[in-house]
Amino acid sequence: MKLYDILKEIQGSPKAIILAGAPGAGKGYILRGLDLGGLKTLNVDDIYVPMLKKANITLDLKNATPEERSAQAKAIAAANKELKADLDTTIGKKESFILDGTAASYNKASQLKKELEEAGYEVFMLYVYTDLERSLKQNQDRFEKSGGEDRSLAPGIVMKTWKDVTKNFTPYKELFGNNFVSVANTLGDEKLTNLEDIMVKYLEPFTPKNTKPKTPKEQAKSDARKAKDREEIKKFLSDEVVKDIVNSSVSKEEAQSKLKAFLS
Repeated sequence: MKLYDILKEIQGSPKAIILAGAPGAGKGYILRGLDLGGLKTLNVDDIYVPMLKKANITLDLKNATPEERSAQAKAIAAANKELKADLDTTIGKKESFILDGTAASYNKASQLKKELEEAGYEVFMLYVYTDLERSLKQNQDRFEKSGGEDRSLAPGIVMKTWKDVTKNFTPYKELFGNNFVSVANTLGDEKLTNLEDIMVKYLEPFTPKNTKPKTPKEQAKSDARKAKDREEIKKFLSDEVVKDIVNSSVSKEEAQSKLKAFLS
C-alpha cells in the first residue's frame, strides 16, 4: 500500500509537510524517493510559470529587461494570491498536502504552522541546505537545461533567499522540534567561499540594465540594505555556520525514513 493510500485512511489527522530551502537546494530530489502518489503538492511555480508563458514573458528572468521585470513582478504577485486561495481551500477541506517553497520568511512559516495546528493538522518541516554557489549555479543553468521550459530567477533574488533560508535554520529547528529534519546538499571543497568572488562569477554578468534612476535618498537606502545583506551573507558563508547545519543534517535516506514515519 502506498503512503498516500495509508494517509487517506487516517481519519481526522491531516498532515502538512512544509519544505524549506533556497532555489536549487534539491527539495524535489528528496521527495522523489518517497512514492507519495497522489498527495497534493502546492507550489507557486506551478501557477507562476504557466502564467508567464501565457503572457509571453521570458522565463529567463536573470536576463530580463526592465519592462519584463515589471511584468514578472505583477505575475508573481498574482500567482501568490492564487496559491493562498488554493491553500485556504485545501485546509478548509482538511486535505493533507506538501507546500513546496523556500520558507524564506520565518514569520509567514510560523504563522502557517500555527493556523494548521489550530485546524487539526500535524505539521512537519523538511529543510534542505545547499551552498550559496550551488544555489546560484543551479538557478543560472535552469532555464537553458530545461530547454526554455523552466524559469531562472534573477541571481540577486536567489542570493537573498539563500541568506534568509540559512538564517532560519536554527529558528525552524527549534520551532518544529521532533517534526523537523534537515539534509545538506553541498559542493565540497571546490566551492567558492569568498562573497566577492561569488558575486563576480554569478551576479555581475546579469546586472540589470536600463534601470530607472534612483533619487539620492532611494540610492542611499538601497546601498545600506545591500551592505547589511552582504555582511549577513559573509557570516553565513563561514565554516562555523555551515558546520552546524551540516552536522545537524542527515542523509537523504534517513530524511525519507523520518518523513515516512510522520505520514504513516
